[in-house]
Amino acid sequence: MTYGDDSKVDAHRVDAFASEDELTIEEFLQAAPTAPARPKEGRRLASSLYQRIGCAGGLLWLVNTLYLRVLADPLLMSYFKHLDDRDRQWLRWHMLTLLAVVTGGPTKYQGRDLHEAHADLHITEEAFDQVVWHLQATLQELEIQQEDQQAILAAVQARRDEVVTFEEST
Repeated sequence: MTYGDDSKVDAHRVDAFASEDELTIEEFLQAAPTAPARPKEGRRLASSLYQRIGCAGGLLWLVNTLYLRVLADPLLMSYFKHLDDRDRQWLRWHMLTLLAVVTGGPTKYQGRDLHEAHADLHITEEAFDQVVWHLQATLQELEIQQEDQQAILAAVQARRDEVVTFEEST
């Protein structure tokens, strides 16, 4: 599978993360390009949302592009500035598997409970909304169908109470 003229993704290795023989984080990171180009071929005829987004390869592009935006956002930087590269890679891995689940992919989310994972991070409503905004912009850049964008955003919004862990006083 080729995404653009100079960026190749081994689809079998990337899709394997969702199979019975899941990749280790090291194998995933070797298969993961840092900033892949936007997929060119259409996905409109695929039957599931996971397939229409491009399976694991499309999700990989989505997560990598999303995190380029999120990590550069001044409002969100404080949540990530203490993380080293390996921690950021783990974060991307968990986001990839979570999005595979919410899009109907053949995997099970095996990360920590979302509320537990975010409990000490003091994530505000504003920060959550900003990440969702970046996700929406990334979905639009990937040219995901509008109804599929809405389904992904609704699935993420449904997890708001598990992620927002800080109530701002009014």
